[in-house]
Amino acid sequence: MGRHTSDSSRHLRGTLVTALLRALGRLPYPLGRRLGLLLGALLWWLPNKGKRVARVNLQMCLPQLSDASQQRLCQHVLKENVAGMIELAWVWQHPQQALARVTDVENGEQLRETLASGRPALILAPHIGCWEVLNFWLSQHFPMHAMFNPSGLPALDDLIRAGREQFGTVLHPATARGVVSLVRALKQHDGDMASLSAILPDQVPDRRSGRFAPFFGQPAATGTLPVKLLQQSGARAFMAFAKRTGDGQFEIRLRDPDERIYDADVDTALAGLNASIEALIMEAPAQYLWTYQRFRRVPEGEKKPY
Repeated sequence: MGRHTSDSSRHLRGTLVTALLRALGRLPYPLGRRLGLLLGALLWWLPNKGKRVARVNLQMCLPQLSDASQQRLCQHVLKENVAGMIELAWVWQHPQQALARVTDVENGEQLRETLASGRPALILAPHIGCWEVLNFWLSQHFPMHAMFNPSGLPALDDLIRAGREQFGTVLHPATARGVVSLVRALKQHDGDMASLSAILPDQVPDRRSGRFAPFFGQPAATGTLPVKLLQQSGARAFMAFAKRTGDGQFEIRLRDPDERIYDADVDTALAGLNASIEALIMEAPAQYLWTYQRFRRVPEGEKKPY
């Protein structure tokens, strides 16, 4: 009885969320963005979890900012986060129009030359900017593999998968078997071109697959998968995100990471990984997902911040 009720509840939630996203995705892009910015501004004036989490994260990570500056940034973060969610709904349903909004690509030739030389590449794409536009651009130009972590809502997962696979991205489940298949994919070639894979490097891992590493000077549970993939495959890492510009366009930005990310010592490599994520965030701090509970796991004996 309990399991049946739980399954029915998940099905209903997934159906409702999917219907809402499909409806929002039908709005013209400028209208959807304005709606998101308006709703995000409203969140600033109402008590809510996202605002509280963002405020804590900004206090922990950017203490050099005055309280007034942190508050202004938090307002921008809430607006960008909500607008970004509506944006994803639009991007999934309008992939070609989304790609047409990409006006500039920085260091794209470095990625192409790396793959053409026979060396695989690993895209590390934190939760900043519009990661689905980044996925579309990469998979349009290169055969690509990526990890997929199901939400637990089948209808929503079907919508996300259909959106992400439109240009041929091969999705691998976030399981032990999926990791093995991703490593295998990194070592393969498509004709004369080496393989390209992508993962999100800033999610809180489970206790078995992560270690604490400094993130903006704070100990953060950090997944070891990105650095282990680099060690096992010999791939070159690229930090990447699709930055929103003020005119409703996107710029694809590819960056070399901190060199420590290639170190054989895992802790050193994780410090390099997080330093690389920090540098990317500071290019567009308002577009980062500060509402995510990045520090929800703490070292033993320390108090949880949220």
